[in-house]
Amino acid sequence: MRQFGKTIKYLTLCTLIGATVTSCDLDVNPPSNIAAETYWKTSKDAWYNLNAVYSNTIPGVGVYGETYTTDGYCQYSWESAGAIFQQDGFSALNDEGWNFEAIRKCNVYLNEVDNCDMDAALKTRTKAEVRTMRALQYLAMTMTFGKVPIITDVPAYDTPNVPRDEVSKVREFILKELTEAAVDLPESYSGGGEFNEKGRITKYAALSIKARAALYFGQYDVAEAAAKDVISSGKYSLWRISNLTDAQKKEGEEMSIYVDFADEATKEKFVKGMFNYESLWFTENATVDNPEYILARQYVDPDQEDWVRYTAMRPNQLGGWSSVTPTQNLVDAYWSADGHTVPAAPSIEARATAYDKMVADVKKETAEEGSTPFLTFVAKKTTDGTLTKYDYMKEYRNRDSRMYASILFPFKTWHETNYGAGYAYEWIKGGNNESKTGFNYRKMVALTTDSKDNADAAGDYPCIRYAEILLIYAEAHTQTTGYDQSVRDALNDLRDRCGMPDVPATLTKDEALNLIRRERRVELAGEGFRGDDMTRYEDSYWESEMNNVPISMPDGETVITMKWSSRMRLKPIPQTAITLNPLLENDQNPGY
Repeated sequence: MRQFGKTIKYLTLCTLIGATVTSCDLDVNPPSNIAAETYWKTSKDAWYNLNAVYSNTIPGVGVYGETYTTDGYCQYSWESAGAIFQQDGFSALNDEGWNFEAIRKCNVYLNEVDNCDMDAALKTRTKAEVRTMRALQYLAMTMTFGKVPIITDVPAYDTPNVPRDEVSKVREFILKELTEAAVDLPESYSGGGEFNEKGRITKYAALSIKARAALYFGQYDVAEAAAKDVISSGKYSLWRISNLTDAQKKEGEEMSIYVDFADEATKEKFVKGMFNYESLWFTENATVDNPEYILARQYVDPDQEDWVRYTAMRPNQLGGWSSVTPTQNLVDAYWSADGHTVPAAPSIEARATAYDKMVADVKKETAEEGSTPFLTFVAKKTTDGTLTKYDYMKEYRNRDSRMYASILFPFKTWHETNYGAGYAYEWIKGGNNESKTGFNYRKMVALTTDSKDNADAAGDYPCIRYAEILLIYAEAHTQTTGYDQSVRDALNDLRDRCGMPDVPATLTKDEALNLIRRERRVELAGEGFRGDDMTRYEDSYWESEMNNVPISMPDGETVITMKWSSRMRLKPIPQTAITLNPLLENDQNPGY
């Protein structure tokens, strides 16, 4: 049930074919001026269409997918219907995810590219790229709807009657496509040349998608093998920084009031781990040259927008809308700093009492010149080390480094943004464009507005990163073989990167799988994987996490109470699709 980014841009739109181009080519007629009968003749005709496929299939920011789970909430219905889903209110009128436009673009390319005058080896390779992208699209749809029609030709628009294929057949098709495509794809691209190829789908991108798909399908031996091939290639590694910036050093010093470090070496590892993890998303690091990026959506056209990271996710105080935010449920899921336990959450009533006490003290504060009572309060309490003496702040002591790098929680400072070194997160209930959960994302959020102040994207988005592959391998190998040193090595690589302690030396299989499940949740938080994970988990997990579970604010008010029923494992086939294809009418998903 992963939701792709709402406003994704890739390259320049071509009027005739919906294609995108990597660069301006003055020798080529504008596509709007090209007659259909003269198209599909040259290699550049193929290239424009190939770019269109990339534009329609490579996902952007996945945070909206979190709003269909326990971990995210969207306050604006025109951005996401997640709140409806969270209350088991979804119906066939919610038209989401049934994307055969992308499939058709893939099929058009595969059916027509042989007509182009281009190198045979290049044709073979680009077909493999397209088959990979088609498989990725089918993976998204089968996780959302279960059965879907497998269409490999280009039917006329007036012949829409196509039945759904069984899930087993769809899964077989996806894995076969990815296996065969990987054979014809290069291990890497040098970039440059007539067509700038850097960042296109590689052999290891196809294998990574195969690993993801096989894990979702419960084919653990296949997932393990594909993930191992990616790991063994030696081409990828987790992102790590060399040095801290001045702003990071300032926040690092303040972390001593949050974490009881055993010594300076432990503190240094933890703080650097925080920023290793956080800076993975910084604009200057968000490129296909990042060793952790296996496949990324590239944002290169200044006339298009990726407003999610620049606007939707940013807090109001930093010029954002706070429209999609993390929940208390996610915050409570992060490990303690020991990496082995999860602290018990206080009751909603106790949390509200503790929060209200802090707010009352803020109101007593006299603002220093050029500040506000809130900022003065936080600055004083942070400087003298008493901020976390408050009961409310004790929830945020001695927690996973990734929580501090991912979540903006009330009263926490953040010195890297364009606000300046004095920024602290203030939750103002009921204000315009304020978080409705009491939290904002810090992970993935742009540190500054763009140069034009209109949300132009500057950094690529990794839709597959090496961290996911390590997690896939760990889970799949535990399923096939057990919890052994190779699993610990994969997980400890993740832990080392974020400055957290190693995983336990011994665990039962069930204990290991539960640890990996939580590790996926916090490592991949906000990236849109939570829905697919919950889809493959057992009913008892859904019941405990989502049925009659509130999304609450720090002051105790309930935003919504989540409801769950078994029908929510799959979304309904949209009525728009049923209207176009009557064969779907009597084959709706259960419960709808």
